[in-house]
Amino acid sequence: MEREILAVHKGENCPQRIVTCEFCEFPLPAIDLSEHQEVCGNRTELCHLCRRYVRLRERNGHEAMCNGAPDNSVGVQDNGVGVSDHTVSSSRIFGIDLKSSSTMDLTYNFMLVVHLESARRDARAAEREQGGQRRPPLQGFSQRRLLFTIAITGIAVLLGSLFFQKKTENH
Repeated sequence: MEREILAVHKGENCPQRIVTCEFCEFPLPAIDLSEHQEVCGNRTELCHLCRRYVRLRERNGHEAMCNGAPDNSVGVQDNGVGVSDHTVSSSRIFGIDLKSSSTMDLTYNFMLVVHLESARRDARAAEREQGGQRRPPLQGFSQRRLLFTIAITGIAVLLGSLFFQKKTENH
């Protein structure tokens, strides 16, 4: 095999070349990548906006559509059509099956999704104008809980240092 062809093979075609998983960035041989990503993409992480667990493979779509509502329904009505499918998967958006849709249907569906998103934003803006307040940003821990954790840790360190002191040798 020529050097140039070998270099291209090693960089682009070789099944043993090292590639990284798009979800966890773990380096592994290209031949094992699809199986790894199938398993790795099914792992879930907590969405801090809506407090739901979202699959890693659906995370980008979820982040684009997440409004921070903790329940499954968005609550926007548009011509009698309720939007209840909050979780976005790779093949369904707002209950629309993307795999069985034609290009024309997808264009219409995209326009519908954009319209529903703007209606949802308008509804939230109207609620704020009527005196509705925004929720405070979610915090990982409350200050009270953090201080309690620090106090317990301090007590544990103090007790540990008292019980596990080094014995000094007296001559």
